[in-house]
Amino acid sequence: MIRKDYILRYFDELAKVLATVLQLKNDLKSTEAEAKLNDFATNYLGISFEEILAIDTNILINYLIKNKEFTIIHFKILEDLLYHKYLINSSDDNLKRTTLEVLKYASENDTDYSVERISRIEELTQ
Repeated sequence: MIRKDYILRYFDELAKVLATVLQLKNDLKSTEAEAKLNDFATNYLGISFEEILAIDTNILINYLIKNKEFTIIHFKILEDLLYHKYLINSSDDNLKRTTLEVLKYASENDTDYSVERISRIEELTQ
């Protein structure tokens, strides 16, 4: 369980990483951008993208909740990381399915409504 005093720090760090990732993406350094995202996932969520993408999307959510003790806060962070990874590598169908699965779970279980999340879901389902 994430302690409440760390939640704000996690989102601050996430914002910094995403800003760096967008700059790297604009500089056509997609490998470095993906490495930054993976490092953040590993350090803050305790799971790498390699491990996440190896899990069948049908059991992904349950796996993360039961084996990694994910809460809605973890899923909010993960949805941003996965979406930005998808923006870098939009041809990866497994990444697209995984991102969509996490977005849908967060949409159904988060008490805060997110227009951005809904637009991301619509974008990925087209």
